[in-house]
Amino acid sequence: MWVVVRNLDGKVSEVELPASHYVEIGDVLSDGSVVIDLPYPDEPDEDFIPMDSYDEEELD
Repeated sequence: MWVVVRNLDGKVSEVELPASHYVEIGDVLSDGSVVIDLPYPDEPDEDFIPMDSYDEEELD
């Protein structure tokens, strides 16, 4: 998974993290850089299962 980070020196760069890592915007990585963007691929992952939509009437 690629994330965009701001390094301690203020430079912005892309960093590859293992897919097993869960990060959010604002997280601080072990090297002190801060996650500022999580780009998503143009095509969904082949394992992606879309969530079903629901109607509020079904909840009653």
